[in-house]
Amino acid sequence: MLHVGCAEVDISPPMGVRMTGFWHDRHSTGIHDPIFARAMVLDNGNRQICFATCDVLSIRRSTVLKVRQAVQDRTGMAPDEVAISATHSHYGPGVSQLWTKDLGPDPDYVAFFEEKLTDVICQAFESRRPARVGAGWGFEGKLSFNRRFVMREGGTRMHPPPGSTDILYQEGPVDPEVGVLCARDADGRAMGYIVNFACHVTTCGSDSDVSADFPGYLATALKEQRGESCVGLFANGCCGNLCQIDVYDPDAPRSGHDLAEKIGRRLAEHACALEGEMTFADDLALDARSTVVPMPIRHLSDELIEWAKGVQSDPDPDQYSLQDRTYAAMTLELAEEKRHAPMTDAEVQAFRLGDIGWVMLPGEIFTEFGLDIKLRSPAKRTFVTELANGIVGYVPTRRAFEGGGYEPRTANSSRLAPVAGEMMVETAHALLDSMFR
Repeated sequence: MLHVGCAEVDISPPMGVRMTGFWHDRHSTGIHDPIFARAMVLDNGNRQICFATCDVLSIRRSTVLKVRQAVQDRTGMAPDEVAISATHSHYGPGVSQLWTKDLGPDPDYVAFFEEKLTDVICQAFESRRPARVGAGWGFEGKLSFNRRFVMREGGTRMHPPPGSTDILYQEGPVDPEVGVLCARDADGRAMGYIVNFACHVTTCGSDSDVSADFPGYLATALKEQRGESCVGLFANGCCGNLCQIDVYDPDAPRSGHDLAEKIGRRLAEHACALEGEMTFADDLALDARSTVVPMPIRHLSDELIEWAKGVQSDPDPDQYSLQDRTYAAMTLELAEEKRHAPMTDAEVQAFRLGDIGWVMLPGEIFTEFGLDIKLRSPAKRTFVTELANGIVGYVPTRRAFEGGGYEPRTANSSRLAPVAGEMMVETAHALLDSMFR
């Protein structure tokens, strides 16, 4: 008999907490809508697995390890049975480092966040009750778009002006799949959903107001459709090069809460519609496996180091932009880090839920890698979640490294060698093969 528990806790920060997601240093001045940590625990009597999501940009590895240990102490769940991912809201408090070391998260809020994250997982575990679980998948091609374009003058640009005649072609694909896991109680009521879709959470457009962005609207819409006790988790797909902006349509909205609500409600519509097509089971084979892979920090050329030193030594603040000064500082910080540790750990995790596979990757993964995992997986269907169990920065394709642009540019937010994505994909396939073949 399958047992499932769902829970959610408010993790909204106090005023003045440092936020993250944009270039300038922001501190919260209001709460547009509350942000949450949510969890779903599945237990078949032999194995438990847990999905936990948080409305923040990313989660540092030390937080994941601390929370997993606390959860194991309180529930007995093994660390590899717990997946913790960030929805990637750019309008939440910082709980990991994004840019330079001097812009780190507020330690008091991080401690609060870790406590609440532990609590929500344990609450989900303790609330387990008999349930049936189903999975479904749909197609959505009008909400998420590849944001990188090859330009006529050469090179690749993120977010070119919509409708620009300087655009030559779009660099890469999108992932139009909406994956949904739904748990129903013994009376047939929906307890919770996990919705998997790939899109940057940069939609609502607010500056210093805290917001969950479209994952918050998704959760709200599911409560409206299925009752206040229904918990809606958003597990973001591989969206390192995807966003909500349709560059081919100059008249389409680029941001704002109206657009965020549209995306969230559309995903909720998919979840509810797919639920009606699902086959639900009260017994499910569960498995969880993970491995930590040392990933090489990228090569930093002598020319890049000299440029960074030159920028930092220039006393004229008008000579270089804020971005250039930030990149220079990050380059030197990364060079120093590499001298002490040329490799960095990246956890690749995989779950089995009956004939469904689910892979968790620890960075802003380009969508091509997620599609590769789905295409070659031995499972009937496979979903992929990024920004899970830590953050190693952007993981671009080799093609993206050749084109340049924002995501591959050397920084603390983009630190790994071009081989990293391929290493993650092959590791994911090895884990899936071990569970399904």
